[in-house]
Amino acid sequence: MSAPPTLNAKVKVLNMKSKTFKVGRSAKTGRFTTVKKATQRKSTHVVETIKKK
Repeated sequence: MSAPPTLNAKVKVLNMKSKTFKVGRSAKTGRFTTVKKATQRKSTHVVETIKKK
C-alpha cells in the first residue's frame, strides 16, 4: 500500500497545472500591486494575466 499524498504534494500538483497567473499593476506608475487592490481600484489599476515560461 502507498501512503496518501501529503498536503504539500497536493499544493504542488495544483500549482503545476496552472499555466498562467494574475498580477495587479498600477496604470499610472506601472508598479506591481496586489490583485485585490487592483480589483478594488479599477480606475487606476489593471489586473494582468501572465503566461508562465
